[in-house]
Amino acid sequence: MSSSPSSSTLPPTVLLLQEIQTVTSAMRRNQRWASVPASSAYAGSALAPGGARARRRPEGKKRDTEGDLMDGFVELRRAVVGVKDITSLPPQSLADPFLALIRSPLTSGPITSLSLSSLHSLILHILPLYLSAPPRAPPSPATPLQLAVVSVTSALASCRFPSSSAQQDELVLLRLLRVIEALTVAAPVPPSGSPLSAAGRTYASLMDHMNDESVCELLEVGLGMLARGRLSEGLRSAAQSTVQAITRAIFARLGTLRPEDVERVLRERTRARTAKAEGGVEINPAGVKQAEEVNDEAREASPEVEGDRDRTVTPPAGAREVEAAHAVEDRLEVVAPPRKPAAEVATINLNDDPAPASTPPDFVLYGLPTLLELLRVLVALLNPADQAHTDSMRLSALAVLNSALEVGGSGLGAWPELREGVRDEGCRYLFQLTRSDSPALLAQSLRATSTLFSTLLPHLKLQLELFLSYAIDRLTPPTPSPLPAHLLRRDHTVSRPGSPAPGATATADGGIEEAEPLAPATATPRPMSLLPPAPPETRELMLETLTQIALRPSFMVDCWVNYDCSTDSEDIFERLIAFLTRGVYPTGPKADGSTSFEGLDNAQLLCLEILLGFVSAMADRLDEGDEPWPASAPTPADLTLAKSRKAVLLTGAAQFNTKPKTGLAYLEKNGLIVPDTEAAGGTEQERRDHAVARFLRSSARLDKKEMGEFISRPDQLGLLKAFIGTFDFQGKSIADAMRELLETFRLPGEAQPIARITETFAEHFFSFQPPEIASQDAVYVLAYSVIMLNTDLHNPQNRKRMTIDDYKRNLRGVNDGKDFPPEYLAGIHESLKKREIILPEEHVGQPGFDYAWKSLMQRSRTAGPMLLCNTAAFDEPMFRLAWRPLVSAIAYAFTMSSTDEHVIQRAIAGFRQCASLAGRFHLPEVFDTIVQSLSTATGLLDDTDEGYTVSAYPTTEKDGQEITVSPLAIRFGQSYRAQLATVVLFGIANGNGGAIRTSWAQVFEMFQTLFLHNLLPAPMLQMEDFLAGTTTIPLKVASPTPAPERRPEGGLLSTLSSYLLSPYGSSNDNLVVEVSDDDVENTLVAIDCIGSCKLEALYAEILSLDVDALIPALHAIRALAESRTTLRLEPRETADGYARFDGQLPYDPACVLHLEMMVSIAANGKEHIAETWPIIFEYIAALLSSAQSYSVLLIERAVVGLLRLCLLVSEKCELRDQLYIALDVLRSLPSSVLNAVSEQLMAGIARILEKDAAVVKSQTEWGLIIALFRATVAHPEAGKVTLVIVQRMATGGEPGPGLSPDNYAGVVALLDEFATAAGAAAVGRLQVARRNSGGVQPTLGPTVERGLTALDSLFELRNVIPGLMEGSGKAPQDAFNAFWLPPLLVIGKQCVNSYREIRQRAMAYLHRLLLSPQLLSTDESTLPTIFDRVLFPVLDELLKPQTAERDPVGMQETRLKAATLLCKVFLQYVVRLQGGMVGGVFGRVLDKLERLMKGDRDVLNEVGESLKNVVLVMHSSGLLLPPPRPEAAPAQGGQAVPVQVPAPELADTRTQAQKDLWESSSRRIERVLPGFLGEALT
Repeated sequence: MSSSPSSSTLPPTVLLLQEIQTVTSAMRRNQRWASVPASSAYAGSALAPGGARARRRPEGKKRDTEGDLMDGFVELRRAVVGVKDITSLPPQSLADPFLALIRSPLTSGPITSLSLSSLHSLILHILPLYLSAPPRAPPSPATPLQLAVVSVTSALASCRFPSSSAQQDELVLLRLLRVIEALTVAAPVPPSGSPLSAAGRTYASLMDHMNDESVCELLEVGLGMLARGRLSEGLRSAAQSTVQAITRAIFARLGTLRPEDVERVLRERTRARTAKAEGGVEINPAGVKQAEEVNDEAREASPEVEGDRDRTVTPPAGAREVEAAHAVEDRLEVVAPPRKPAAEVATINLNDDPAPASTPPDFVLYGLPTLLELLRVLVALLNPADQAHTDSMRLSALAVLNSALEVGGSGLGAWPELREGVRDEGCRYLFQLTRSDSPALLAQSLRATSTLFSTLLPHLKLQLELFLSYAIDRLTPPTPSPLPAHLLRRDHTVSRPGSPAPGATATADGGIEEAEPLAPATATPRPMSLLPPAPPETRELMLETLTQIALRPSFMVDCWVNYDCSTDSEDIFERLIAFLTRGVYPTGPKADGSTSFEGLDNAQLLCLEILLGFVSAMADRLDEGDEPWPASAPTPADLTLAKSRKAVLLTGAAQFNTKPKTGLAYLEKNGLIVPDTEAAGGTEQERRDHAVARFLRSSARLDKKEMGEFISRPDQLGLLKAFIGTFDFQGKSIADAMRELLETFRLPGEAQPIARITETFAEHFFSFQPPEIASQDAVYVLAYSVIMLNTDLHNPQNRKRMTIDDYKRNLRGVNDGKDFPPEYLAGIHESLKKREIILPEEHVGQPGFDYAWKSLMQRSRTAGPMLLCNTAAFDEPMFRLAWRPLVSAIAYAFTMSSTDEHVIQRAIAGFRQCASLAGRFHLPEVFDTIVQSLSTATGLLDDTDEGYTVSAYPTTEKDGQEITVSPLAIRFGQSYRAQLATVVLFGIANGNGGAIRTSWAQVFEMFQTLFLHNLLPAPMLQMEDFLAGTTTIPLKVASPTPAPERRPEGGLLSTLSSYLLSPYGSSNDNLVVEVSDDDVENTLVAIDCIGSCKLEALYAEILSLDVDALIPALHAIRALAESRTTLRLEPRETADGYARFDGQLPYDPACVLHLEMMVSIAANGKEHIAETWPIIFEYIAALLSSAQSYSVLLIERAVVGLLRLCLLVSEKCELRDQLYIALDVLRSLPSSVLNAVSEQLMAGIARILEKDAAVVKSQTEWGLIIALFRATVAHPEAGKVTLVIVQRMATGGEPGPGLSPDNYAGVVALLDEFATAAGAAAVGRLQVARRNSGGVQPTLGPTVERGLTALDSLFELRNVIPGLMEGSGKAPQDAFNAFWLPPLLVIGKQCVNSYREIRQRAMAYLHRLLLSPQLLSTDESTLPTIFDRVLFPVLDELLKPQTAERDPVGMQETRLKAATLLCKVFLQYVVRLQGGMVGGVFGRVLDKLERLMKGDRDVLNEVGESLKNVVLVMHSSGLLLPPPRPEAAPAQGGQAVPVQVPAPELADTRTQAQKDLWESSSRRIERVLPGFLGEALT
C-alpha cells in the first residue's frame, strides 16, 4: 500500500467540492443526517458573509452532533465557491469538516472511510499547495499549514467509529493507514517555496511540517495496530509498511539536524521548566504533554503493548554533557497521546479525542526526541526476555528498525544519544534473537544485524567481534568431516583460552571442550554455546549475513587490525579463514549416507564467495592502490609488533595454564613482564612480583584455577600480596571487595591456600580503614564468613539457607569483641543473596550472557572506535597466514563444480589473484599449490597405471592442417573446465617460472601427455644433433617388417584361433579408424586451447631459469623419465617372487623428450652446470649401464646428451674429472651399442677436442679417448671422423690437440688399426667381387681409403718425431723406442697386409723411412733394433706359407721388395755397425736371403744380385775379407791354378772379427751364390 503525489489537472476547487459532495451525499443517505436542515449550517458558519458567528461553542466543545458535522461541510462549500485561489483560505478550515467526521465516535464505518478517502485526496492534491520551506532555526512561529497538519494528525490518532463487521472495520483502518502514509509522500514545493535542504531538494512532504507530537501520534496509530494480534495479517502488514514509511521519513531528517538547533530547543524548554517551577505558570506547547502523564495513559490505553512503555526513560550512556539529564528528559516528553482500550465499547477507538489546544506562539519541527522515543520503543520490543511481546511484534519491530538503519544508520552514529541505545540494548537483543528457532524471526534479525554493521560499524567494534565469534561457533559442526591435512594443522595457539568448567576436557589443540557455556570477564560473550548444530536453513541465513557484512573491501583488514592485532580480542581473522575454508568442504555425509559429492551447496558457495572476495580485495589494493593510513591511528609497524607480542602472549598463557612458572619465565624472557626499574624503593624481587601481579590481573587468557593455586603457594606470598595490592577497595563493602577479588581467580579448594589468600586480603582491605570494621582480624573472620555465606546461599544441595539472623548470630562479638553494625551485615547478606560471587566464566545461560555483555560494554568504553581503512599494509602477513587453506579451498570448489560456470570462473579468478599476490609477496610455494591444484582439473595428468603410450590414433586433415584425433584430445575439447584450468595454469606459470618449485612435476607431466597425443607445439619437440643439426623427436621409429610366416591352411577354425591368439592391437599401424566431425571439432578446440597457452614461451622461460627453480625442474623431469625407464627394469613382485625385466623396452618417445628437455635446460644454463651435471649424469649413466634394455634411439640420444654436457663441463677446470668419468661410462658400453652410436659419439668427442685442445692432458685421459676411437674404427661413418681427428693430431693440424708423449702410442695404434681394418675390408670386397663379377677388380671402399690415409699419416710422423724426441728428454735409445719404433713396427706390420695396395704403400714408406736422413742420423745403438724389431719380423712374416696364400702373385713381389730393402738398409747401416754386431746381423740377413732364394728363380736372381752387392760392399769396407791365398799360376784353359806356398810365408793379417765373420758367412754365401766369393774377392 503506497501513495504518491500526482499532478492532477483538475482545479483544486473542483476537487474539493467533489470530495464534499461525495461525503455529504453519503451522510444524507444515512438516517442520522437525513433530517438536518441545511439552513442551520449557515447560522453557525465562521465563513458567513458577516464574518462572525451568531453563536459560538464553548471552548473545547466537540463537534459531534449530527448538525455540527453536516454544518461544517456546508460552511466549507460556501466558502470555496466564492474563492478564486484556494490557498487564500486557511488550510485547516479545508480539512476541519473531514477531521470532525473522522474524530466523531458516532460516524459509521463507511462514512468514516469516505472521509478518510477525501482527506487522502486533500493531502495529495490540495494541502501541498501550501508547502513552503520549514524554518532552519527552531523554534519559529507556526504556519497555517503546520497548524493544519497538527489537526490532521490529531484527528487521525483519534479516529473512532462504531464496529460493524471485521472486514468493514479493517477496510476503514486500511484507509486510515493510507492517509497516514500519504503524509510521508514528497510533493513539489510551489515556486514561492525553496528547497527543504541544502542538498538542493525540490520536494517536500507534509511530515516536514510536523512537530514531535504529531509524528508520535502517527507512530502510535501504526504501532498500536501492530500490537493487536486479533487484527488480520494483511492489516498488520499494512500497518508495518506505514510505520516503515514514517520511520524512513523521520530518519532521513537526521541529515538535516544540526546540534546547535537541538541545543537551542533544549535551552528553551529548560527555561520553560524553570519558569513553571518558579512562577507556577504552565508553559505547554500545543500538543505536548508531560512524559509521566502520557506514559501512564499509554499503558492504560494499550494493554497489548504495555510492556513497551512500562519502564521509565533513562539517559543513555555517553549523552551530551551539557544539561544531559534535563536534555534527555525533555526530548522524551513528546510521546503519543493516550488511548483507551477498544474493548471498552463496541467501537474501535484508536485514541481519545484530545482537547483542542490553543495556538502556540512558536512551533518546533520534530527531531531528536521523536527519534529517541521510536528507537526506545523498537529496542524494547526486541527484548526476548519480555514475554508480553510476541514474535510477530518482534518481526515488525525488526523490520521498522531495519528501515531506520537503512535510511539514517550512518547519521545515527553522529548522535551519542541515539547510538548508545543501539550499541547496548539494541545489539544485545538482536544477537539473542539470532538464536531463535523461528525462521522468519531469525531471517529478520539477521537482516537487521547486517544493516546495523553496514551503517554503524565504526561504533560497534566489540559487537562485531561478538557476532563473528558467535557465528563461527554456531556454524562450526560439532563433529566436522575429515579435512585435508593443512586444515587439520593448528599453527597457532588458541587465542582466548578460558578456565575450564566442571566436566570440561582439554582438546588436542590446546583449547577447551566445554561442558558448560563459559564467558570470561573480558572475553567475547557466547550465549549460544549450548545450542544444537545449526540446520541447513539457519546456516545459509547466517552465512548470507556474514557475506553481506564481508562485502566491504576492507573487511578482513579491519578484522586483522582491530582484533588479531589486539591482545584483548580473539584472532577473528584467523578464525574466519579457518572456518570459511572448512566451510567450502562438505560438513558430513549426505542425507542418504553417501560421501560422493558433485557441486557445492549454497552454504559452501557462500563460504567460497567470502574467501574470493577477500582475495579480490587484496588484488585490487595492489593493482589500484589503497587508502592512506590514518595519521591518528597506531602505525602499521606498531600493530605488527602488537600482533607478534600477542603471539608471544598466547604461547606464554598456554604454558602458564600447564606450568605457571614456565609460562611466566617465557613471558619475562620475551619482554611481556618487565619489572619497573625506575620505581623507588623495594627489592628486585618485589619489583618483579609487582610486574607479575599486574600481568595476572590484566590478562584474561590465564586459567583462573591455575592462577589461584599458583598465587596461594607458600613460596609465592610476595606475589600474592602484590596481586591483592592491585585492588582499590576504598569505600567498598567487604562483599563487593570479595566479589571483585574472587572474580579474577578461582579460590583453591584446600584450607591453607584459602587462609593465606584471606589473610592477605584482610591486611589489604583493612588498610583502607573501613568504618564498620574494628581490626584486621575482624576483616579476616568476616571475609571467611562471606565465603561460607556465599556457598550456603547458592549451594543447590543445601535446603536450609542461612537467614540474616543466623548470619548475625554467627558473627556476634568477632568485631574486636563487638558486633558488626546490623545494617552492614544485612547489606552483605542481601548482596550475596542477589548476586552470587562466582567466576565470570562460570556464569551459565542467560545470566552468563548478561554478565559477559556488561563486561563487553565496559570494555567498549576504553576500546575506542573501530579502525576502518582499506590499506594494503597488512596484506602480506594476512596472505602468508591464509594462503595454504585458501588455495586448497578454491581448488576443491573448482574441482567439484564441473558444470557450474560461474563457480569455475570465480575460482579461476581467485587462482589468478592468488598467483599475483604470491608473486608480489615472494611466496613460491603458493605457485606450486596453485599449479598442483589446477593440474588435476586439466585432465592432462597421466592417470594410467603404466603411463600413456603412443598409439595409432587416426589422423585427418582440416583446413590444410594434419591433426591427430585421440580420445584425450576429444575429452579435452569437450571439457570447458579442463580448458579453462589449462589456460589459467599455464598463464600463471608463464612469467612466474622462477617461483615454481615442487609443481614442476605436474607441468612436465602435462607436457608429456600433450606430446604423446601430438598436441605439444613443434618448437618444443626439437632435439639437437652433432651430425644432422636440429631435428624433431619422432613419435615412432621405423622398424623392419618381418617376413610373414608361412602357416599351413587349417580352415576357418584355424583362422579364428590365430586371430584370437594374436597380440591385442598388433595391427594398429594399419588400422584405419573413422572419426566423426564432432571428434574433429573437439580436437581442433583442444589444439586452439593449447595454442593459447603459449607453451613455447613457458618453455623458453624454463630454459633460462635461475638455479633455485632450475634444480627442482630437472629433478621433476628426471623423476618422470625414471618412471618410464630405469624403474621399469627394477625387480617386481610376482607370484613366484621378485622378477627382473628381461628384454628390451619398446621405443618410448616420452623418454627422449625428457632427456632432450633436461639436456637443453642444462645447456642453456651453462653457468649452473656444476649444479645440474650430477642430476642429469646420474640418470644418463643409469641408462647406459643397461643400454641393451632400451631402444637404440634413446641410447643414442643419451650419448649425444652426455657429450653435449661434456662440452659444458670441459669449460670448467674444476669439473674436468667429471668429463673423464663420463668418457669412461661411454667406453664401457657394449660393443654392439657402441657400434650403433659411434657416429654421434665420435662427432661429440671431436667437438670436445676441437673446443679445447688442452682438455686431455694425462696418458690415462688419452687412454679413454683412444679407446673410444678404437671402438669406432670399423664403423663406416664414425671411423671417418676418428681418422680426421687422428690425422690432425699426427700432422699437427688445427683445430684439435697435437701429438704428445701421452697420446703418441695411442695414435700410432689407431693408425695401425685403420690400416689393418682396411686390409680386412679390402679382402672381403675382393672376395665378394670375385663371386659376383667374375674377378673384376672392385673399386676402393671408404675403409680401404682410410687405411691408406692412415699409412700416409704414419709416414708423416717422421716430421714430428724429432721434436717429440727432443722434448721428451729421454736417452737416445729410449727416445727411439718411444717415437720411431712404433710407426716403424706398424708400417712393417702393414708390409704383410693382405691387400696389395696397402702392402705396397707400406713397403714404400718403410723403405723411405729406414733410408731417411732422420733415421740414418740416429744413434748406432738403435741399429740392431731396426733389424731385430722391424726388418727381420717383416721378412719372417712374408716367408710364412699362409702369408703367401693371401695373395700368391702380389706377395712374391713384396718378398723381393723386402729382400731388396733388407740389403739396402744393411748396406746403409753396415758401416756404422760395431764389429761384434756385424757378424750377427749379417748372418741373420744371409739367413733371410737364403730362405727367400729357395723359391722362384726370379726371386733367386733378384735376391742374388742384392746379396752380391752386399758382399762386395762389405768386402770393400774391410768387413768381409777372405783368408790370404797363394797366387795362382795361369792354368790351361783359362783356369787359375792355386800355387802351393808354404804356410809360414802366407801370414793372415785379419782381425778375429773378420775371421769369425768370414767363417760364419762364406760357406752360406757360397751355397746361395756358388763361386761368387772366389770370383768376386780374388
